[in-house]
Amino acid sequence: MKKCLLVLSFLFTLTAISYAQKTLSLEFDYARFNYDSSSVFLEFYYDLNPKDMQMVSGDKGASVEAIVHMEMKNIVSNQFFINKDWKIQGPVAADDSSRKSLTGALGFNIPAGKYSLLVNAWDAGNTNLKKTIRETLIVQPFKSKKFSVSDIELSSNIKVDNTDPQSIFYKNTIEVIPNPAMLYSQRSPVLFYYSELYNLNLPDPKAEFTLQKLLYNSLGNTVYKATKKVKQSASAIVEYGLINLAKYPTDSYNLVFSLIDPITNQAFISSKRLYLYNPGVKDSVKVNVTNTSVLNSEFSAYSDEDCDNMFKEAKYIASDKEIAMYKSIDSLSAKRLFLYTFWRNREIDNPTGKVNFKEDYLTRVAFANDNFSYGKMEGYRTDRGRVLLVYGEPDQKDYYPSESNLKPYEDWFYNQIEGGVHFYFGDLTGYGNYMLLHSTKRGEVYDDNWKARLSSIK
Repeated sequence: MKKCLLVLSFLFTLTAISYAQKTLSLEFDYARFNYDSSSVFLEFYYDLNPKDMQMVSGDKGASVEAIVHMEMKNIVSNQFFINKDWKIQGPVAADDSSRKSLTGALGFNIPAGKYSLLVNAWDAGNTNLKKTIRETLIVQPFKSKKFSVSDIELSSNIKVDNTDPQSIFYKNTIEVIPNPAMLYSQRSPVLFYYSELYNLNLPDPKAEFTLQKLLYNSLGNTVYKATKKVKQSASAIVEYGLINLAKYPTDSYNLVFSLIDPITNQAFISSKRLYLYNPGVKDSVKVNVTNTSVLNSEFSAYSDEDCDNMFKEAKYIASDKEIAMYKSIDSLSAKRLFLYTFWRNREIDNPTGKVNFKEDYLTRVAFANDNFSYGKMEGYRTDRGRVLLVYGEPDQKDYYPSESNLKPYEDWFYNQIEGGVHFYFGDLTGYGNYMLLHSTKRGEVYDDNWKARLSSIK
């Protein structure tokens, strides 16, 4: 799953640290498995860390509660398949400063199609602590007469003995505890994986498939390889196991399963991206920094300050894991490598298919700096700059510099987002700093009384 977990709120009056404190610590992932000829069984996994959530006292003791609203809509028919709220609840000790994460799973039979997925989650006791996740999701049933591999489910643990058949994580006689964050670390370096192999039939009854498991680093170099023979089977086969990542450096990795037909040499490939934070491996910043692609790129001439400034500008589209990884880097060569990989991944993952993603983004940064800067604050750090960088150029901008009894304000309209959304910015101080006062976009600042704040009559 492309994990694109973006920074979506930045208020002028708050620092970056206070912003982080207002983000609900929720991670989300999914995996698709075979169901029938017209649909798949789609599992959603979540992990909620309640460390910053407001504790609520009740008859059964202290607890935390989050509300998760999920929408899954068919892009072609514009019909909702899922539009529902869930509660995630968990008990906590009143003096517990290290609250355990709440991990769960939801499963649905989903018909074929292209879907937009929206997840809005917030702390029931503090609605300012929230998070929004968006994905575009393709559901394509597995072919009944063609060998194939399900999505790879990344796990934090797999229980084989003393399993609980009533557990929500129980399937095919084992318990698979998901790792929705797709993050492994020095303290928990063991990568568990689960997958299913389908339609293992060949013309030659004696022939065997080859299953190849590869782990690539961010430069595309193989760091782990395992191969096994798989016998033909009339039913699905479960493939699970582990890889110890303790010796590998901090980086983003790609786990790839290739199921190969020995007769035609054709392969069905399934992959999953993951992240490893492992500062204990000191040569983490030296991984192939001499790679010719990096040396021949613009980043080879970047200074330490150039790298830091670029990543500050790119934070709006960086995931939490990428932000943590960049903070852990302590050499210039590694920063250059990180930025090279960061932008290369976005060119590959860009759902619009638009080339020069980096140039397009940095052009908007330059525009924001030229037009929205305020005092010593660069334009990309202002509210208008953030909205421009996250959502792109609006379809329409309306300016109201001198409306009767109102301070100047702007209305930005995006036609292609959620059926049409508005962003209203107002110059409350009179010095050209337009703050975001209200938006109809889910997860953004909402204030029905925003015009009252613009009133010049006291």
